Amino acid sequence: MEIHIKKGLEALQTETVLRLLSQTVWACNRKKEAIMESWKHSICYGAYTADGKQIGFARVITDYATQYYICDVVVDADFRHRGVGTSLLKAITAEDTYRSLMGMLITEEAERFYEPFGFRKDPICFMTRKETPEAITNE
Repeated sequence: MEIHIKKGLEALQTETVLRLLSQTVWACNRKKEAIMESWKHSICYGAYTADGKQIGFARVITDYATQYYICDVVVDADFRHRGVGTSLLKAITAEDTYRSLMGMLITEEAERFYEPFGFRKDPICFMTRKETPEAITNE
């Protein structure tokens, strides 16, 4: 199957990406407005068939100096296990922009998918803060 990877917002098929993200565990509750705002502050990648149908999506957040974070990697269920995700990751990790930066991502089930691209489990503690944390007081 011929897969084309395009970088940028211009080629994104908004409704397709929203549908794909709504089917994921991590983004199913995100509001459309939040998703689209996140695109403005990310480098977006789309995977397309030869006839232009969007079948995959990923985005990268970076400071361009020290690190980048790959997130929202998703492939249409009808096209999984056909090299779409691999094509997206190859395109991202081949970018000169990221070559000297530390790459990060979070995954619960896809470690083996990311390992060929040089990603490894790191013993450093990864911490998160929820969107609207309750006030914390130090007594």
